[in-house]
Amino acid sequence: MGEPDHHAPICRINNLPYDTLYIIFIICWKDARKQPPGRVIHCHWPVIASHVCRLWRQYALDTPVFWSYFQFLESIPRLEMYHEWFARLKNAPFDVYIGWKHFTGASVKHAKAIMRLIMPHISHLRSLYTAYIPLKILQLILNRLSDANAPLLEKLRLARLRSSYDDRPESLQKKIKIKLFQHGQVPSLKEVELDGLPHDYVTTHFGETLSTFKISPRTEFATPQDDARLAQRILSQSPGLRAFGFFGVTRALGDAQAVPNPPLPPVHHAGLQEMYIRANQPTRNMIMCSLTLPRIRYFLNDFKDELPLGLSCLQHIGLGPFPSLISLRLRGNRRSWGATNDTRDPLNSRNLMQLSSALEALPELRALTFQNVDFENAGCLIKCLGGAKCCPRLQWLTLLQCLGYTVHELRSVVETRRSLKNVDPLVRVTVYEWPPSTSSIHGDDEARDWLGQAVDFRASVTYTLEDPEQNYLRVVEGVQRGAVTTPSYEP
Repeated sequence: MGEPDHHAPICRINNLPYDTLYIIFIICWKDARKQPPGRVIHCHWPVIASHVCRLWRQYALDTPVFWSYFQFLESIPRLEMYHEWFARLKNAPFDVYIGWKHFTGASVKHAKAIMRLIMPHISHLRSLYTAYIPLKILQLILNRLSDANAPLLEKLRLARLRSSYDDRPESLQKKIKIKLFQHGQVPSLKEVELDGLPHDYVTTHFGETLSTFKISPRTEFATPQDDARLAQRILSQSPGLRAFGFFGVTRALGDAQAVPNPPLPPVHHAGLQEMYIRANQPTRNMIMCSLTLPRIRYFLNDFKDELPLGLSCLQHIGLGPFPSLISLRLRGNRRSWGATNDTRDPLNSRNLMQLSSALEALPELRALTFQNVDFENAGCLIKCLGGAKCCPRLQWLTLLQCLGYTVHELRSVVETRRSLKNVDPLVRVTVYEWPPSTSSIHGDDEARDWLGQAVDFRASVTYTLEDPEQNYLRVVEGVQRGAVTTPSYEP
């Protein structure tokens, strides 16, 4: 091995073209902004970059985007620093994040100081987030924005500190008055998220132009009917929505079999394509059974995992409210691993009678998952999936901890669908069962071997939501797991 060549050229970062160095700076700035929610960052990346050398300082000062993110996280706002940032911003669009630490002491004083800093530049505000600040302070901020014109504002997220949960949505509407941009214009506003705040003013005044709306009503004692009516009102007032998130107070998972009672007349929304829900099973069922969404493609929770709908929704699905659905997860109640005729859920048989008509109303379905469903050894799978009208585009079939079927029945489903005209054959059949002693897929080695050759057949006793290879929406549709709501911690 020879001596090292001390005269070899050295690639120094300052010799890189400005465009390349600019991209590196932007990546570092974006990484610095991805800090855990609520974490105070005392060393801001633009400040660090501007103190490395003369060349970097010049680049930083000549790049307005570096100075476009204002985080008010410390107990005392860094107003002098941000005054200088606004000078360097040169009227470029900027984003504001207001945390809660300013408002533990001289709260009104700090709130007024922050708004005095922002308001002269409000015409270039691109997004505004508040993280669980007291209602008094939030109302002050909203009052300051009442007469403002913010033509570049695209995203708005407001979350109030809640010392206790509100009883019902009606009390929330009476307690808090939002008059946001009442006399101003926000023509670019597309995305709004409200946490613990009423929605009526926002959806009434901006519903025509909003494309995304998310709400966390925080009503502890709201019934499933209350939550469903709230979702209906929002969608009725917001015909332009493409994405809607409803994040209620989570309680026990609840019964998946009980039919929503009393049912609500369904509300039609022609444009909604994405829906995210965090709620217990009865609330999910009630919301779904109260809507008709012809363009919706799948239902997700607040982390973009597929949302299970209870078997009690089958009757509503059979009416054709979701004709564009491409993936569906149905959940039953598995109350006993060794279910018999005496221990089965009494509603199970009645709900399963609606399965065939429900699947016939899903012409675009590609992936079907059954979770904790007892098929009662009645041949439901072959009866429902063996017809030419039942999900003709279906390709993935998943059984997650289900009972009352056999591996021979799975083979019959695959064989039958192969023989039907204008029906796509199944390409993947996945079975997860636990404990193994209750497995429905053992005892017919010939059928298992045949499935292994005919399709991508997977049998396991382990299941995780995070496994991307076992999830149609991850593998085929590219839906990545991640939080839907804006991350922030409440003190």
